[in-house]
Amino acid sequence: MRSAHLLGLASMVAGCGSALDAGLARDDSPVQTDAVAYTLRRESGAWRAYALATFRNTTGAPVAFARCMPSDTLPMFGVRRTGADSTRELFLDWAWACVGGVPAGSVAPGGAVTVRVPLGSVDQAMMQPPLQADWLVGRMRVELELCVPPVAAWDDCQLLPQAQRQSNAFEVRY
Repeated sequence: MRSAHLLGLASMVAGCGSALDAGLARDDSPVQTDAVAYTLRRESGAWRAYALATFRNTTGAPVAFARCMPSDTLPMFGVRRTGADSTRELFLDWAWACVGGVPAGSVAPGGAVTVRVPLGSVDQAMMQPPLQADWLVGRMRVELELCVPPVAAWDDCQLLPQAQRQSNAFEVRY
């Protein structure tokens, strides 16, 4: 019943037309995604899509990044709304649970790092208020946890300005 309710809401949102139908041109953001639009697909108990977000270090110096666990080789990241959608509710079903003191990672000059970013959510049967389909879709950006050097560990990371660690804008839709 819960997934049928969410499916009905998804159909209503998809039929609205709104800004999601407007095309997006790539910008020169330092992080680039593999697409400018992602379609959430129904999986077992979830609406899901994945964005690949790549940062290329075009500077002449290493760029540090925050890592969550000692075994991690990739930077931590987040997703936020952007543009006209920036004040709308956004719900993602994941969050970082990190240990302190994990050494920072680094991207060498000319190097690159790519993260796989989950979009959408598993069904939230107990969520109050109930999960709304439009909380999962809209115009968004990925932000990597890139740090101002020097940085020893993720919990010492002073983030670079947003414009230096964000992706191009992209759309998430049903």
